[in-house]
Amino acid sequence: MIASKNPLSFTEMKLKNPTLFAAFLIISLVLSTQVLSQEVEDEKEFDYNKGSDKGPENWGKIHKNWSACGEGNMQSPIDLLDEKVEVLHHLGRLKRSYKASKAILKNRGHDIELEWENGAGAIYMNGTEYILKNCSLELHMVHESIDKKTAVVGILYKIGRPDTFLSELMGYIRTIADRHEAKEEVGIVDPRHIKLGSRKYYRYNGSLTTPPCTEGVIWTIIKKVRTVSREQVKLLRDAVHDGYESNARPTQPTNYRMDEKEFDYIKGSDKGPENWGKIHKNWSACGEGNMQSPIDLLDEKVEVLHHLGRLNRSYKASKATLKNRGHDIELEWENGAGERYMNGTEYILKQCHWHSPSEHTIDKLHMVHESIDKKIAVVGILYKIGRPDTFLSELMGDIRKIADRRDAKEEVGMIDPRHIKLGSRKYYRYNGSLTTPPCTEGVIWTIIKKVRTVSREQVKLLRDAVHDGYESNARPTQPTNYRMVHLYRPLRL
Repeated sequence: MIASKNPLSFTEMKLKNPTLFAAFLIISLVLSTQVLSQEVEDEKEFDYNKGSDKGPENWGKIHKNWSACGEGNMQSPIDLLDEKVEVLHHLGRLKRSYKASKAILKNRGHDIELEWENGAGAIYMNGTEYILKNCSLELHMVHESIDKKTAVVGILYKIGRPDTFLSELMGYIRTIADRHEAKEEVGIVDPRHIKLGSRKYYRYNGSLTTPPCTEGVIWTIIKKVRTVSREQVKLLRDAVHDGYESNARPTQPTNYRMDEKEFDYIKGSDKGPENWGKIHKNWSACGEGNMQSPIDLLDEKVEVLHHLGRLNRSYKASKATLKNRGHDIELEWENGAGERYMNGTEYILKQCHWHSPSEHTIDKLHMVHESIDKKIAVVGILYKIGRPDTFLSELMGDIRKIADRRDAKEEVGMIDPRHIKLGSRKYYRYNGSLTTPPCTEGVIWTIIKKVRTVSREQVKLLRDAVHDGYESNARPTQPTNYRMVHLYRPLRL
């Protein structure tokens, strides 16, 4: 998802062609001080020499907490070729509100860093605000957010005219050149002088490119290639004087990454339901499991039991967040929203999400519960087109706010799960699995027998909100494999 097959940064330079190279002005939107404290600033702990005991191929062995460098499956950088790219129109523009702020220039030994004392404004992604904290003149612009995630925006360069932002800092960089850990106050510096040059960008999920190689980093690469002068590149390399021809980590395996989608619902697709079990080793249950969900609930296969008992609930209103997960909309309660009791076990209500069309033949809501020993129980409610669902009606406005914005979140305050109407004491019960990868088995499924109603507008909003391009986000029904399905029906006195 990069305009060049060999994306490079000022610290990731591979000068294979003496007259042309690409470099990143990497804008690291690091969202937590915890991540910042993990970044290694002493280049003596690791190096970039191939075959060295401290080289990139051995980073994961140097410290226990650097293991992701060798074992991670979502590492950066990766070779992003245009033929692997999926064009999406709904990601949205990069919204920035930067401001001029007081800054200090630092020589960290392996790069030059510009640090804003009290932040320098913000950038917005998926509804989240990231405060600009520093930029290392590879460059990394580091932002911090309350939810402790990391994102990186990169700008590609080739040799040409000087970069105007770097030109502002050249004199200060010379002052701290070849002086490890030197600092220089540079007064007020305006990050708005960093030019992106294009609204088009690539995006993928990756990691930090230096130890500890922490994963979960959102990478955003600006498509347009800008220019930097030879003098500027030489000054940045000579200033740190680390003795390496480059300080670039080699490209890492893509490991099936293609934009944000690891699996899809398209029949016949390489990432479709029939192939989920082949995508990752720990997803093998999706293809090999004997207790998979969903299944076809036909009355003639059902055994009626009167002793299962009513569904005992003690739900409560709790603070919740609405999330766009790309394949569905999820409502998550921060600290649980009360309990439900099954077979003498207490299960805490954690979240609910919607599937359309339903995986048990009609539209469906999943209420996901978890016990203290991490067992899962799901209560499913079936819907047909009719009157609007009252619980969904409470959330329609907030769902619109995160519509078409993958990974967007919206705090929705106190939400009461008691507003979710079951409408019947009768229910089906069987043992199954999660209906998305990794398809973990051992899930207790409870499907309310009565079919409730939902409006066409509500169904359309839920589908359009995720904008995943699929007609449905429902896994096909799985073989019952002789499993017994029970129907609870209260005894009539």
